[in-house]
Amino acid sequence: MRDGLKERSLNRMDEIVGYFSGFHGVLAVAAYGSNAFRERFDDHSDLDFLVLVEPAVKDEILGRASRLETLCPVVALQIQHGDAVKLLFSDGVFCDFGVVTPDQLGTFFHGAGRYLWRKDGWNGTELGANEPPGTAVDDLLLSTLFHLYIGLLRLAWGEDAAAFYEIQVTAAGNLLAILEGEKADAFSPLRRAEGLLFKEILRGIMPGYDHTFEATEAILTYIPRAEDHPLYKAVRELTANRR
Repeated sequence: MRDGLKERSLNRMDEIVGYFSGFHGVLAVAAYGSNAFRERFDDHSDLDFLVLVEPAVKDEILGRASRLETLCPVVALQIQHGDAVKLLFSDGVFCDFGVVTPDQLGTFFHGAGRYLWRKDGWNGTELGANEPPGTAVDDLLLSTLFHLYIGLLRLAWGEDAAAFYEIQVTAAGNLLAILEGEKADAFSPLRRAEGLLFKEILRGIMPGYDHTFEATEAILTYIPRAEDHPLYKAVRELTANRR
């Protein structure tokens, strides 16, 4: 089903721009991610975009999201946080977009974008990236150790799912941010991690539901300069007690 989806998605994006640009109060449609910089766009990409509107028509335009079914049947639609829309068309084209006012651009984090359409006479606003601030390595290290400690307690209580999340998701994500350094994705160190690290590292720190203890051991192996930290020693005491 996904063969040829790149072309379908980009054509659908053109149709979506035409749809929203026809309404009073819509100022622009701006693309983000691979939808903006299309050398990365492929059959597995989604349509990430924003519809910029005047405040008075925001609710009305959000309400018209369901009418995108006039372009192609919609099989799923969800509006989150009041203005964020996820929508899946029946032919596999997936949209992740928001309906916002220009003043709201600075209130949430996003990558760089580009305009696909602007209303005549509206000069627009800068679409540079508004990325979340980075976390210092020492803070990432401390957070990793805390999540390992909490996760091991959950594991001892038999709460395997909670332990999995603490260790193989949160602690592992913090470790990836440390290992990837400045190359880490600003929004998630899991994004494109396979291109930055050896897959053996990823398999080691995220081996699966029944292997959370092994994940802990692997994460401790890769943590830099932590052996003398009291919290590292506390985590090691928990691992020793479990052996």
